[in-house]
Amino acid sequence: MHSTNQSTLISDIVLHQNGDDHRQGGGRDGIWDSPRSDAEMSVIRVEPWEYADLEDYGHHPRSPYVELFWLSMLGPTSTWLLRRLSLLLEQSPKGFDLDIETFAREIGLGGRSALKTAFGRALDRCCRFGLTQKGRGSTLFVRRRIPSISPRMVERLTPGMRAIHDQCIATIGKSWHSEELTRAKKIASVLHECGDSPDRIESQMHALQFHPALAFEASRWAALESLA
Repeated sequence: MHSTNQSTLISDIVLHQNGDDHRQGGGRDGIWDSPRSDAEMSVIRVEPWEYADLEDYGHHPRSPYVELFWLSMLGPTSTWLLRRLSLLLEQSPKGFDLDIETFAREIGLGGRSALKTAFGRALDRCCRFGLTQKGRGSTLFVRRRIPSISPRMVERLTPGMRAIHDQCIATIGKSWHSEELTRAKKIASVLHECGDSPDRIESQMHALQFHPALAFEASRWAALESLA
């Protein structure tokens, strides 16, 4: 399958699926739909929402792709929310308990009753686009990899950004479907074992003429592999 078609297929599947049975405890009964006091809604459980194809071909939530193309779809608040949750999941890969008030304050989105403010609206927007999912009880599932935007969403980009998107997808697709990805991961892994940080690894891979998106993905992959 052509790399661009692969990307389009994944985005269509992920963005239009209804009720993924693969996530644990799918459904929305719990604090999300039931009236609760502020104290009862103060802490939620955040866990990774994995999707097999996205683990190989999706975009890191803090990648240039998400910043360039998802930003105009999600808005800055939801994009920043997703990026921060991604960072926390890297630190706690199996999941963690999130104090909503503290988290909302840390990213400048309110305090008490945060679910009813900009924080809550940003979270709902992530859910509508299928990037997060409210599960049973007080569990929130968050994608570790983000799909490419759908063809319909591409049409909403400005002409200049559409051209950049087409070029980006073509370049990334070639890298993901060749030995380039394997080589990038090997180099990133060696640099990580030498004690380099993900940012340092990414910088060195730029110097080795890797595509910026591939350098980013490989550097973050190496960091996650060390936690496995």
